Amino acid sequence: MYRDLIRETAARLGRVGIDSRHVEAWMRLEHGCLDGLSPRQFADEVEVAIGCIDEAGDATSERLAASFGL
Repeated sequence: MYRDLIRETAARLGRVGIDSRHVEAWMRLEHGCLDGLSPRQFADEVEVAIGCIDEAGDATSERLAASFGL
């Protein structure tokens, strides 16, 4: 549901091609429901999640996404 918005936001941040499932998983660690985020908060959280992916790596991010069923 959020994948298109995550991809668009990541593209504006210069991160075309980042796995949106990974971004969503990192966002869900902090926010179980993403519907309550304002557009600005959502964009900020995408940026934070990308930082987490950069730090943790793809393998950890993939495991996290799988744990959320993404």
